[in-house]
Amino acid sequence: MKRKFSLFLVVCLSLMLMLSGCTTGARTAKAADLMGNIQAAERPDPGTLPEEFRTSIHHFSAELLKASADNTGNILVSPASAYLALAMTLNGADGETKTAMLKVLADQGLTVDQVNQSCRDWTELLKQTNSKTTLTIANSVWYGQDFKPYKPFLQANADYYSADARQLDLQNENTPNIINDWVKKATQGKINTMVQSIDPNVAMYLLNAVYFKSDWQTPFEKNATHPQSFNAPNGPAEASFMHKNDPMPYFEAENASGIALPYDDGHFAFFAVLPDGQITPREWLANQDQSVLYKTISETLAQKSMTTVQLALPKFEARYEDDFVNELTRMGMAIAFDRNYADFSQMNEQHKKDLFISKVLQKTFIRVDEKGTEAAAATSVEMKTQGAPVSGKKLTMDRPFLYGIMDTQTGLPLFIGIMENPTV
Repeated sequence: MKRKFSLFLVVCLSLMLMLSGCTTGARTAKAADLMGNIQAAERPDPGTLPEEFRTSIHHFSAELLKASADNTGNILVSPASAYLALAMTLNGADGETKTAMLKVLADQGLTVDQVNQSCRDWTELLKQTNSKTTLTIANSVWYGQDFKPYKPFLQANADYYSADARQLDLQNENTPNIINDWVKKATQGKINTMVQSIDPNVAMYLLNAVYFKSDWQTPFEKNATHPQSFNAPNGPAEASFMHKNDPMPYFEAENASGIALPYDDGHFAFFAVLPDGQITPREWLANQDQSVLYKTISETLAQKSMTTVQLALPKFEARYEDDFVNELTRMGMAIAFDRNYADFSQMNEQHKKDLFISKVLQKTFIRVDEKGTEAAAATSVEMKTQGAPVSGKKLTMDRPFLYGIMDTQTGLPLFIGIMENPTV
């Protein structure tokens, strides 16, 4: 997998790629609309987000990045996209699986209802952007033709996540194109492919797509951009660096310092953290409580305190992809990926316990230049059935047996014999 992003910049997406409740279309000529009989509840005016929810998001974001740092090279993850896709999935979990997912998604003891309500309110709060900022979120659920969805599962995802639900033939050769077209449209063409081929045991996809674009509050001057050496792990590399010497939010953390660059509407901000001296981002990350880091940045922005900083920031465009199964397993969700013990019985009307999460694939994109930032993420939670149980007779040829070779057209044997000792 390709990873083209500098680690100490990646966590910015946990601030800016969040829920905004957009509605995007899909090529649905061969997909049945499962939400036809589902009337989503009215969305109340959002209140203040519970501190427990904010802390849970910070913790999830920190742990996902820390677990992803075990991968080599550049990394770019969207905790928000992953969180939203998994929160939709949570509505179909039960028993120990629900408990494990809640521990990872809501370590502050929130219930499923509280997670849903907080995500809904967050969506409404994040809609408040101006004309120079675009932030959209699209959610969808795609079922196979033989799957019978449980109506309360669909209702919850309609009420709280504005999710579309579609039923189609997952084994049709055109189905990946339909799903990929939905992702492409939802990410403004920045992510084109999430599904290559579909295993016969796949029963469902829960998809989230995020798109963000905004101008800097104070753009970089293009004539101040010039080549400069970047000290990469495998040797110096020449990059185009943007420069400015302006007052900006500046903060210090343990063994690191950083800046925040507000976007035009003041609702979102990019930030970068540079570890001191010879400390690598991975070394620094392993010893930090990033929840504290997020709080420090938020407080710095809220206080509107400014420090004149001579900033040099490389321009970059990057893509990254990863399957988070290993990361989420280490975070405590192992049971959700275990085909023998996972319990997603609240997804189907028969309440069968035959579903498990087989993949949590995320693809991301970002471009940072003098004008601003464009970024996108898509997360797919792939649900599989355990598969049909093995049936039929069992035969072990571990004693003398008859054997032969037959002409199948005539039914006449060409060779026939008895095997008494295959070792002679």
